[in-house]
Amino acid sequence: MDQRNVAVFIDAENLFKGYGKLDIPDLTMEEMLEQLETAVGREAGAGQIAISRAYADWNALGIEDYRRDVERAGVKTVQVFSAGKASKNAADIELVVDCLRSAADLEQLEVFIIVSADGDFVPLARRLHELDKYVVGATLADHPVNSLLEREVDLYVGIKPTPPPPPASALQPIFSGDGQAVPPPPAAPPRQAESRQAEPRQAESRQAGAEASETKKSPSRRSEPKKQQSKKVSWHAMAQNIGVVHAGPAASPAEYKEIVERVLADPDVSSFCDKLANAGGTLPILAMAIKAAAPEVSPSDARVSSLSRALRFALAGSAYALARTGDDTQPVLVRRADHPDGMLRDLSLKDIERGVQ
Repeated sequence: MDQRNVAVFIDAENLFKGYGKLDIPDLTMEEMLEQLETAVGREAGAGQIAISRAYADWNALGIEDYRRDVERAGVKTVQVFSAGKASKNAADIELVVDCLRSAADLEQLEVFIIVSADGDFVPLARRLHELDKYVVGATLADHPVNSLLEREVDLYVGIKPTPPPPPASALQPIFSGDGQAVPPPPAAPPRQAESRQAEPRQAESRQAGAEASETKKSPSRRSEPKKQQSKKVSWHAMAQNIGVVHAGPAASPAEYKEIVERVLADPDVSSFCDKLANAGGTLPILAMAIKAAAPEVSPSDARVSSLSRALRFALAGSAYALARTGDDTQPVLVRRADHPDGMLRDLSLKDIERGVQ
């Protein structure tokens, strides 16, 4: 699979905790972008950042230097004009409008990074998921994050400050100012003779004590298995192993359902879905597998308005369904045979044609 293009939308006002506090980050914008590129490259197979924009009232007192740093990193600064208390909402609205416009007009953009800890961006993340986009949230690691936003995105990145260089006093020069080699620091004073003689005896004593302690251990203690560390599943890496099952678009809802049914019958996709259902994986992860198996198929081309409706329609009659665990959470993939709580009703072709939600 080709690397996916990335767009970054930065709520700059949120980064420095408001115009009144002006808590300017301790790392450069270039360092932030490098951390984001590394994270989405590892977790989502994404490439370099194609679009990056930062939104704020850049005329506000105290952020002139920060603006210069942002622009030096190649990020477009978007000036938000507003009055009084509406300034924060004005920046959020401008960001959302630009983000959705880019998602609709630039199909090559597949990974969207929203740099903010603000829960107001939850509806934006959901809409991007409906447009079949991989959504990443990010903010400085020491900033509190809205829990709903953190759950809603596919990946949340905590941007960490760059560690400061060691103090000059900790650096040992190789040459002095006159070009002469600096002598190494004095060696530690030699131990007393009795200390050197006592050391082997102490080592023997410690070894004997350890052997005695080992003998006293109960067999059940020694046979206890080590606890396995849970390893995070890389869904993108698994999706890379899925081959193309259908090459071509879907021109109608009925054709979309037929293609998805064929995709689900593929052994690699079926294995992916089984693991996803075990983990309670969300729709964007399922869409990742379908995209790998049918790269040209999209719900919008098939005249199905959203990813959730498309899959409720396409999964009807299959071993899988969608369920919602709460009012404010994304649907997840489940097995019908498990009769999970919150399972969503299947949609028929007539429901799709009538626009039933």
